[in-house]
Amino acid sequence: MPQSWPFKNENIAQKLPKNAKFQAGVSNYDPPGRPVEQGITLPWASLGEASWVYYDVTLLNVLDSGIVVHRTLPQYDRTADTLASCDITDPTIDRLTGRGVNTISNDKFTDIVQRMGHSRYWFRLFGQAMRIGYQVPIPGIKRVADVKAIPHDENPQWAYNKIVGNYSGAPLWHAQWSLWYTVAEPPKAQQTPPQNVAVHIGGNVVLPKELQAPFSQPDDEAQNTRGPTPTFQNPLG
Repeated sequence: MPQSWPFKNENIAQKLPKNAKFQAGVSNYDPPGRPVEQGITLPWASLGEASWVYYDVTLLNVLDSGIVVHRTLPQYDRTADTLASCDITDPTIDRLTGRGVNTISNDKFTDIVQRMGHSRYWFRLFGQAMRIGYQVPIPGIKRVADVKAIPHDENPQWAYNKIVGNYSGAPLWHAQWSLWYTVAEPPKAQQTPPQNVAVHIGGNVVLPKELQAPFSQPDDEAQNTRGPTPTFQNPLG
C-alpha cells in the first residue's frame, strides 16, 4: 500500500506504546509480499439441492360459496352504523379500556338468503426464491384437492428470474411467480401445502418421535482431562 495513503498505527488508536507488539489489525495496512489469502479457495454449492438461499411458496385458497344475501325493503331508519368506538377528539381517549372495533349495529333487519349457484374455487400459487448458480424453476400444479387444476386466465400468470448478485462469478438468482387455477368439479380431498425445497421438507412428512438437541460449538481452548467420562440420563427415557 502506498505510504502516502492514510495510515494509523493500531497501538496508537488503542492508546498503547507505538513500538509495542501490533494489536489485532492495523488500519489501512497490507504486509509486503504475497497476501496470505491468495491461493485459498472456498467451495460453492455446486449441487442443485444445496444451492438454495431462500424459498417461499404459498397456495392461496379462495372460495365463492354461491350464497347471495338480498336486502329487504323498507330499511329501518336509525343512526348510521360505524366501526368507531369513540371520538378521536375525546379528551379521555387515552384512558378508555375494553374498546376496539365497534361491531354493534343500530339497525334492525332480516335479509333473505338465497343460493344462486354452486361453489366456485380458485387457487393461487405464488412465492419467491433465491438460488446461487442456477435459475429458479417456476413451480406449477396439475392437480389440487384431488381434482384436475385448470389455469384461471382471468388472472394472468406472471413470473420472472433475474440476477441480483455476483458471488465471485456465480450469479445469485431471484425469482417471483403468481399462477391462478380453478376446478371444474368439486374438490375431493384436503389440500396439503406445497413443500419447501430450500429446507428440504414438506407438509406430508411423518413427524419424528424425538428431536436431536442442538450441538454445542467447539471450544478452541478446551483441554483433555483424565477424569471420568460424565454420563447423562435421558430425560425422555
